[in-house]
Amino acid sequence: MMIEQLIGDINAAPRKAGVYLFKDAADRILYIGKADNLADRLKSYLSPADAKTSRLVKAASSVETILTANAHEALILEDALVKQNQPRYNVRLRDDKNYPYIKVAVGERYPYLEVVRRITLDGSRYFGPYTDVRHVRKTMNLVSELFGIRQCKYMLSEMERPCLKYDVGRCCAPHLITSEAEYRKRVEQAVSFLSGDYKRLSRKLMGEIKNKSKILDFEEAARLKKTVDVLDSLSVRQNIDSAKLVDMDVLGYATVDGRANICQLKIRKHRVVAVLQHPLTGVYADSEAQAVKAFIKQHYVTEDITPKLIVSSVVPGDRSLLQENLSKLKKVKVLIVKSMRGSKRRLTELALENSIHHLKQEKLRGERVNGVDALRKALKLDGIPERIEGYDISNLGDKFVVGSMVVFTDGAADKKEYRRFRIRSGVQDDPANLAEMLSRRFGHVEWGFPDLVLLDGGRAQLNAGRKEVPEDIPVISLAKRLEEIYLVGVDNPLSLPADHPGRLLLAEVRDEAHRFAKKYHTLKRKKEFIEDNIER
Repeated sequence: MMIEQLIGDINAAPRKAGVYLFKDAADRILYIGKADNLADRLKSYLSPADAKTSRLVKAASSVETILTANAHEALILEDALVKQNQPRYNVRLRDDKNYPYIKVAVGERYPYLEVVRRITLDGSRYFGPYTDVRHVRKTMNLVSELFGIRQCKYMLSEMERPCLKYDVGRCCAPHLITSEAEYRKRVEQAVSFLSGDYKRLSRKLMGEIKNKSKILDFEEAARLKKTVDVLDSLSVRQNIDSAKLVDMDVLGYATVDGRANICQLKIRKHRVVAVLQHPLTGVYADSEAQAVKAFIKQHYVTEDITPKLIVSSVVPGDRSLLQENLSKLKKVKVLIVKSMRGSKRRLTELALENSIHHLKQEKLRGERVNGVDALRKALKLDGIPERIEGYDISNLGDKFVVGSMVVFTDGAADKKEYRRFRIRSGVQDDPANLAEMLSRRFGHVEWGFPDLVLLDGGRAQLNAGRKEVPEDIPVISLAKRLEEIYLVGVDNPLSLPADHPGRLLLAEVRDEAHRFAKKYHTLKRKKEFIEDNIER
């Protein structure tokens, strides 16, 4: 069942940026990766391109996904999780590798820009981390061009004339040309720019442009207009002001169909280093405030290291008492807050999104297992139908007749196992065409064998198909009109309730076979049309 759960997890992956963790049967992490699109990236593992990937897939029994705001954050989180867990299939990174930050030395009389790889509590402002050193340099040069902020550490009082960067427009020559007050204003603008506050900065600069125009300082007005144009063209990126992002835990409480979960983001040294899921049971699943209160009381009592700040999507009414008790226990002041804006709010939204995503994943896993087991009981099968094959015929007259075979493994579509057939009979006879397809399919022993065969149609399709399928493999058909199930050797069709998990699973397999056959049929007609037009 391990490979079946893995396939189910992969098929359920969202088309969003994030990090994925392959795990073995003991829940040990084997490999950690990141992707711009989790669904596309994970599906590539179903057809391994090399021996190492093939070994990974064979060793894995499940895959967990963690959503991030964008690909940049996914890369940062991937790096942090790899360093923390050191999975056996990941290439080991140098322990001392740190991503670069842009430092604005605001504590200096004339602040400067600098690239650093470590943050120190020196009163400076830090922005990043950046995943590409070239992008860091490009950003620094842009800041210097737009705002004239220096990148040198010269003793300006000892300089007699501006340096070359002033001549090329990348420094405003503080102390020599630009006054300290004017330079400070430029530094504030640069900090707003690096913080990603483009709109507010743009509005502020537009006001300055009007003022400069009134006093006929058209050169400065033109410089400011150029800056505004750049701001308006930039899209918002992740530029968290790391000096303000202290070590903290971010909690996101969510419910899906009566099941509750708290997602815990651990922020350490200015980055997300862990994403933990905590399912809730009992009365706590019904009350947000009670759930968060119970979690904080139970979790942080046993937690070795408790951060000084806990940010939550929901806070209990008696949080003051909770803060006091936790602070006494941990011998350090602990704050519990509900974030309303800024980077903390974005992190809270990320925790909420991951909490909902986790609940939906667990629900899908449960539905797949329930559907397969319910089907076994309803059809009175000897074993669990782990592999179900669905078949359908699509035709338009006698010219284009095609067939499809879809595979559901442990209740989830297993698209790498799909097959399509061009029917050779050339006649419009669904039962006969179905029989031809099944005969050809079961000639391929290398494809393995199913635990259950589902045919689209009624009694005629079932009778024709039964002859071509090995006797030890159960065969059924599903009619569209009343969703009746036809069984071999049983006169009356079986009708299951509309919400029966087994019936829903069969309908999903049947509909997928129909979709796949129709897609192939459309492809053949388009190809024929193109060939006819070329010949003419």
